Amino acid sequence: MHRMLEICGPIITTVLFSVTGMAAVSEQTRASIDRVMGHKGTYIPEEGVYKIQLPREEATIVQDYQRLSPNLGLTSWAAFASGVHHEAVLTGQFLLLEDEVNPVLDVVLDAGLDVTGLAASCSFDGPHLQTIDVTGVGSFPTLASAFRKGLDAMQRVRKTVATSRSRPAIPKIPTESAINPRPLDAVLSMKGTMNAGVYKAAIGSRTLLNGELVGREMGMSTWISVAGMNDHALAQGEFIENPNGLRKLLMALRAKGMNIASVRNHTLGEHPQSIFVRFWGEGTAIQLAKAVRYVLDVQVGAISPAAGQKI
Repeated sequence: MHRMLEICGPIITTVLFSVTGMAAVSEQTRASIDRVMGHKGTYIPEEGVYKIQLPREEATIVQDYQRLSPNLGLTSWAAFASGVHHEAVLTGQFLLLEDEVNPVLDVVLDAGLDVTGLAASCSFDGPHLQTIDVTGVGSFPTLASAFRKGLDAMQRVRKTVATSRSRPAIPKIPTESAINPRPLDAVLSMKGTMNAGVYKAAIGSRTLLNGELVGREMGMSTWISVAGMNDHALAQGEFIENPNGLRKLLMALRAKGMNIASVRNHTLGEHPQSIFVRFWGEGTAIQLAKAVRYVLDVQVGAISPAAGQKI
């Protein structure tokens, strides 16, 4: 027992030293973050973190007579800390209505933040909510400005909807399907399968899961399904990617107008880490296949991103 304490003692001391030795976020820096964000945060000195919570009234309304507490996780937030290898580190989360997801993705990716997760966040009656998780490193002003751009994009969407009374973009499920597979096979360089007029093709990926080799038929794949008619089709699918390529993949999908539905893990303990990006889009069947082909080519480095696209 004494020997165990002797071994653990230096480790505990090291951890405590690293936490207490973290650089503080100065009052001047906090004030500058407030100005950029347009909101005032709270400083947590024991962790050296300056955090801004941003409750959303739209997210708390269930019925005219019932509102939920923001403490149920119904907030956006951004947390800033001093870094060791960079001036600042940001972690944060946007709480979004469905029609805000892709506009916010566009601006935060363009502003240099990394998107690390996208998922539904709706456990109650009320609006359908999504959360986007972001991280970033750089200077405090740059990170605050990047996050603020996401908040501004949310407001622009709400103003547009209020004036146009448009509805959020959601995929319209075709009642009948008769997709011609041959042109899609040619574009995608795959051999798809057909079922009830719906086309599906997949590319497998090999990875180690808990030390064991797994592949396409165990879920490690990029796939696309196309339903509807050749001149008006709905595509949905999923790309598999590792953390280093996630940003490039997301930007390539958005460059071709694909809507991002989720960014998540399917498994734990795999190597390399596998992240799955679900997407959907509407157009002609051949347009959708060409969009997916473009993303595949960017993903593997066969072509450069579209002109003006920051990846």
